[in-house]
Amino acid sequence: MKTGHKLLIGLGVTATVAAAGAYFAADAIVAQIESHRNRYRVKTFVRDNLKGSQRALDFVDKLSDDDITNLVNLADRFDEFRDRFAEYSGSAKEVADDFRTALVNYAAKIKNKD
Repeated sequence: MKTGHKLLIGLGVTATVAAAGAYFAADAIVAQIESHRNRYRVKTFVRDNLKGSQRALDFVDKLSDDDITNLVNLADRFDEFRDRFAEYSGSAKEVADDFRTALVNYAAKIKNKD
């Protein structure tokens, strides 16, 4: 085998190993950024809704990344539930208003017969 071919094979292997390393490093960096972002979301929630309680912020600092992720997922599910409930409560309000209007009209109709 010629030296040029050996050099090309060596460069190809080096490039492959470097690409694989970059892929795994990027995956780890993305996971770390997501972890920091989730922790920031929880701390922002504590500051906004719990008046910035230092005890709560210290508690958030002590939580593991998995705990923070579970907490954020729970909050997201709760938001979805709240949105669905708001959707149904809006239609329930309309039905109640329609029912009230029908009762008022019926009462007026009976009153006019007397």
